[in-house]
Amino acid sequence: MFGWLNTKKVPKADDQIRQNVENFVNPKAVLEKFTAITGIHFNQKESITASKLIYFCRNNHIFSFDELYRCLENDNEILEGLINVLTVNETYFFREARQINFLVDKVVSRKEKVRILCAPGSSGEEPYSIAIALLDRGVSALKIEIVSLDINSEVTLLAREGHYTARSLHKTTQELQEKYFIKEENTLRVRDDVKRLVTFHTINIFDERLFELGKFDMIFSRNMLIYFDEPTVAKAVERLGRLSRTKESLLFFGHADFVKTPVALVEHYDDGIKFYTIV
Repeated sequence: MFGWLNTKKVPKADDQIRQNVENFVNPKAVLEKFTAITGIHFNQKESITASKLIYFCRNNHIFSFDELYRCLENDNEILEGLINVLTVNETYFFREARQINFLVDKVVSRKEKVRILCAPGSSGEEPYSIAIALLDRGVSALKIEIVSLDINSEVTLLAREGHYTARSLHKTTQELQEKYFIKEENTLRVRDDVKRLVTFHTINIFDERLFELGKFDMIFSRNMLIYFDEPTVAKAVERLGRLSRTKESLLFFGHADFVKTPVALVEHYDDGIKFYTIV
């Protein structure tokens, strides 16, 4: 009659989750697996990254780093989701205006069509900035083709939609905002004639699909290499170099992307702007 007195308590779902959370002890194997797939290192940010991993696991009903590791091997949706969580970077329009203006000066005098690659292109601010700068200097839309790639599928989707807040446009003049954006309730939307100049792709730079994009006259790759170790930087630069149309094609990198110029590149200075060509 009183058998319930001896009945063991069955853990509630929340209790089970709390017990499983205790298995999030060491993310090293997961981070090494992520690096092997993407090339991205988190050596200086392991504590922050571990917090993001736990948050990601809880949202995906994954209860240990061991389980997450197995998912990265077998579940492309989990891999894509984790990439999206760990590769969000802040950017804004005309972030490196001097490099963009330098590029425009080179393009204005060209008679041929120009193909420009932004790798990574993040949420679209950089490729759209280049398109706007070219149009505003009188370059015909028929002469402009810009390709943007990023490993993060969520920011690629945002880039295609082309909606931005005032924060993204704080370095953009009012004149350019009025000319190339349409004001909506809470955002500014890139005009369709600008959007048509840019194609967005979700591609890992180490994916062989990279070479299906063709060859380029100008390549922008800023603030991606800072996440790679030295051998991976060299590999990434070599792959970007293979996308150059000719040895006169120009490559631009971020100021902190590397200290020593990789052997695949020749360093140049012109009017205070550093750029590179392939060896």
